[in-house]
Amino acid sequence: MKKRIYGTVFISALLVLGGCAEDKAEPSKTSDKVVAEHGSEAAKAQSETTASSKDKLEELTKQFPSKHPESIVTTSVSITEMLQILNVKPVGIPTSTHELPKGFEDVAQIGSPIEPDVEKIVSLKPDIVIGPQSIKDSLDKKIKNSKVDTAYIPTDSYDDLKISLEVLGKVLHKETEAKDYIAQLQEKETAVLDGVKGKDSSKVMVLFGSGESFMLMSENTYVGSLVKKLGATNIVNDVLKSSEAYVPMNMEDVVTANPDAILLVSHGDPTAALEQFKAEVKKNGAWEKLNAFKEDRVQALDYEIFGYASIEKATTGLEQLSEILYK
Repeated sequence: MKKRIYGTVFISALLVLGGCAEDKAEPSKTSDKVVAEHGSEAAKAQSETTASSKDKLEELTKQFPSKHPESIVTTSVSITEMLQILNVKPVGIPTSTHELPKGFEDVAQIGSPIEPDVEKIVSLKPDIVIGPQSIKDSLDKKIKNSKVDTAYIPTDSYDDLKISLEVLGKVLHKETEAKDYIAQLQEKETAVLDGVKGKDSSKVMVLFGSGESFMLMSENTYVGSLVKKLGATNIVNDVLKSSEAYVPMNMEDVVTANPDAILLVSHGDPTAALEQFKAEVKKNGAWEKLNAFKEDRVQALDYEIFGYASIEKATTGLEQLSEILYK
């Protein structure tokens, strides 16, 4: 029960900061899964993926009014970033500890992503409020009585961010800008993936939290999706067989999964977070038997890069992860 409570708290925290929120131990290297194979499988599925993305694009676009919205409020830092990329200035943006896009300093702030100030939103008289799909139900309950049009787009994973940028480009008449930006992303992404081709991938555990309170992050999260893009195996999906985005950490499951690398996402100073994590590990001898510890592959990630779902920082994230996972 305690773990489940922690799960609720941490998912809420990720939503606020990101603007969005289960064998025997195998060898330390899963040599049967290399990045080259990952790329080959992805290529074979390309036509299906393209068709699926097109359907999703059309479905998401239908939420928006036929008339081009000119006055926009967003409750998401991730979406705020996309609007800046498209050179669209909203009338309202979320309050956040993360640095907001340049040029948006004078834009009204409407409160936290999951607890927006509805009165403030209404006072801005927006044509539409755009929020993250992951907390649609929660936001709808708060906004529905305001009679303001709403639309929700996915922001949880890297691919979610790309399709959402396409959606915004289409409904805001900024299709060229969106396509150009995605093309730039693809070019940088390809360069990173080419750099790790043929290298053995790892079993990875991605943690979010601090102290004794941690959640495991699957490939359905932002950081998890970047790890997957690089061809690595996420123990949540491939060993624990869970489809949930966040899973309460269970020591026995982790020891059984025996990850080759452990990535820690924690608010604040990454070095301090890592030391705190290692101190907790020493309290349980089983942790030190994990391949990740024996091979010194436990890494705290830069919170400014990995602390929220960012389309602007995604390729930088891929570069940093490739250096950690394939050094």
